[in-house]
Amino acid sequence: MKQKVANYTVVIKKEKRIGTNKGCYSAYVPILEVATEADTFEQVQKEIKSLVAFHLESLTEEGEKIPIEIDHPVLTSFETEIPKNAHLTF
Repeated sequence: MKQKVANYTVVIKKEKRIGTNKGCYSAYVPILEVATEADTFEQVQKEIKSLVAFHLESLTEEGEKIPIEIDHPVLTSFETEIPKNAHLTF
């Protein structure tokens, strides 16, 4: 039997863990609404891939339909001016 394959858009961001000052990477798959975090970029890639596989298996076992991306979303960023007296967070 031929194996079916799908591609999913993953958004990975470097950020701080909630409640700590420790840095981490978060990964989010918008169409599946699943997310995870890890200490390194490589770890978060491995974790999100594993989480997606688990999620798809769970959907299959529950008889649910698996969302497939037909058109990939456009991910972009832009530059904007920040007001002079604004407080910034990093």
